[in-house]
Amino acid sequence: KTCINSVTLLISFLGTHTHPIQLNPIIMSSSSRMLLRAANRLTTNRITSAKPTATTHVQNITLRRWMGTQSPGSTNAPTSLATIHLEDGTTLHGKSFGSAANVNGEVVFSTGMVGYPESLTDPSYQGQILTLTTPMVGNYGVPDRRVLDKHGLPAHFESGKIHATGLIVQDYSHHYSHWQASSSLGDWLVEEGIPGVSGIDTRMLTK
Repeated sequence: KTCINSVTLLISFLGTHTHPIQLNPIIMSSSSRMLLRAANRLTTNRITSAKPTATTHVQNITLRRWMGTQSPGSTNAPTSLATIHLEDGTTLHGKSFGSAANVNGEVVFSTGMVGYPESLTDPSYQGQILTLTTPMVGNYGVPDRRVLDKHGLPAHFESGKIHATGLIVQDYSHHYSHWQASSSLGDWLVEEGIPGVSGIDTRMLTK
């Protein structure tokens, strides 16, 4: 991580809405169906105590499958405006997602292509505004915060809470899909009281 500048991050926020998960039927070729049946048998053998979460219909075949969680199709992209004021007088405008809050902090950046749940919960980012230079963020959602490993520590995070003061990204994906996801990145930021800004040229910001 590298220090960029001190900033004041001004956020306006419309709010978030929770919708039930909707899963669409999958249309497949005959070869794809064969692969799906094989994968389903393997999944059934490896996950014996898990209750299936969806039924996939392929012509006359009904397969009970373990399917990952995903955002509903009705989820809307962020529309609230957000402004970043840099110490040198530069002003950047974007869209707000996450918590409705105004924060001050030192802007730092990370060039990792994945791992935003781990980065946000890394204690080394305490009090800093994290900028992610990878173009798309949020597409695989956020895992369940309640899952612990055998040592009683968060299984998918570096600590038990977000340590960064704010988050800046270029393209926030309000739609997510991953078998471990339990919520969107924006909803998680709301839970933790952390503002986020999208629509920013993060690579320009890091120069």
